[in-house]
Amino acid sequence: MSKVILGVDPDSSKSGFSVFDNGKLFDVSCKSLIEIYQFLENEMQHNIPSVYELHIENVNGISSNAFNMNRKDPLPVKLKKAEHVGKCKQAQIEIERIAEHFDIKVVRHSVSKMWKDSKTGKVALADLGWHCQSNEDSRSACYFGYLGVKLDKTKNKA
Repeated sequence: MSKVILGVDPDSSKSGFSVFDNGKLFDVSCKSLIEIYQFLENEMQHNIPSVYELHIENVNGISSNAFNMNRKDPLPVKLKKAEHVGKCKQAQIEIERIAEHFDIKVVRHSVSKMWKDSKTGKVALADLGWHCQSNEDSRSACYFGYLGVKLDKTKNKA
């Protein structure tokens, strides 16, 4: 039976999304909520039985002002940033609901900027065998999926 780790970096329009199948990086992309749902629905209907886990950045685990809030920003800028953060938090809730619908275990990880930088992120993806296009959000999703793969390997050794 195959073990599929999904990595997600929730965003207001298209979330970073990655797929690791038995530890091998299979997909790096950005998907809307409906695209994530359709992907999982297709997986559940057409693929061989697999165990799925969703590893997601826990934006709901921190307060809004921890996200790039600068005290010197004018009020309209602060409000716009807070609105965007709220949308990301709602995206996380919806993605977790989708996973719950498909009986997929959800693992939340602390917010991180790992692999978002194009230089280090692209090197990390190349080390995993990915040489195609990526952006900040999809690289971040890969990082969370990679954490899931590492956790799975430590569980299997114990």
